[in-house]
Amino acid sequence: MSFPEKKRKTATKKPLLKPSLTLQSTPNPPLPLPDDLLLSCFARVSRLYYPTLSLVSKSLRSLITSPELYKTRSVLNRTESCLYVCLKLPSDDNPRWFTLCRKPNQSRKKKKKTSGNILVPVLFPQSSPPTHAASFVAVGSDIYEIGGLINDVPSSNVSVLDCHSLSRNQAPNMSMAMENPAAYAIDGKLCVVEGSNYKDFFDPETQTWKPENRPPFSLAPPEEYLREYRGRNLWIRRHGTSFCGCMIDNVYWCYKDGQFEWYDAFKSECRILKGMEGQLPKLTRSCDVQLADYGGKMAVLWHKHDRSSNDKGRVIWCAEIALERRSSEEIWGKVEWFDHVLKVPKLFRFVCVLDPTL
Repeated sequence: MSFPEKKRKTATKKPLLKPSLTLQSTPNPPLPLPDDLLLSCFARVSRLYYPTLSLVSKSLRSLITSPELYKTRSVLNRTESCLYVCLKLPSDDNPRWFTLCRKPNQSRKKKKKTSGNILVPVLFPQSSPPTHAASFVAVGSDIYEIGGLINDVPSSNVSVLDCHSLSRNQAPNMSMAMENPAAYAIDGKLCVVEGSNYKDFFDPETQTWKPENRPPFSLAPPEEYLREYRGRNLWIRRHGTSFCGCMIDNVYWCYKDGQFEWYDAFKSECRILKGMEGQLPKLTRSCDVQLADYGGKMAVLWHKHDRSSNDKGRVIWCAEIALERRSSEEIWGKVEWFDHVLKVPKLFRFVCVLDPTL
């Protein structure tokens, strides 16, 4: 007796659910999450990761550079100091800007331990005609480009580089033209100097300039102002200007003869930063060492020969040093990381290193 052969049931495959947020290399991947939720999430992420996030899609890049994101960061108290580096490259009339960020697409293979930090270009609109010998200073999220030479003529021009929108805007001109100015930020205001006398002061809130021949103590408490003034000028008088220094928490810093030195305007002598033995590679005298305030820590930049390059280029290195004041006479340093962050042509030079707050 034979039984009828049963038909086998064929299993039907259910369609797989597509992920809600894809990272495909399409012009505009779908972003189903509402913008306000994404803004709240991204505002909690360090800006070091923003250049990497902006590579995901055009929509995400637009969100990362939107004013609303920085408003959200401010409301959530997530603002942070960001390192911006300005370089003069031999192929460009205008200086080029770079910012420190985390390296995208890092390999998961075990390699020599690195910080994962690199310098990436910041695409600010360039000045036309180009300005030479201008001074740069950061106030909040803005970088001011002040004075200098335009077509070999001293200029009173002031441009504002907006680090939020990556735009260039005009500010009111200075009261006088300056060929080689030095600009400092004091209590949220600008002090612009040429020579040994104070010349011009700018209030970003009122957008007004006020020329002065003496320190205007109304700009800041006298003690802070005098410390800023004395620290810079007394150091220059004693050691000359063939070095780069910076102010961090009312202390003036300098790298000189292989050591980090600091000077308090209320003390009669300079002192050495302690605890730095063996923490950084030896810097040769030919290195152009740059120091900058980096959110209360010290950023150190220098260059070395690029041995892997046939054109004898340079490699820029960067270090971040935490500072601990143990007494009125002792400050100790601890290197949190150091790494090579950018390859550059041989005939480059540093213009400035700043830390706008974003």
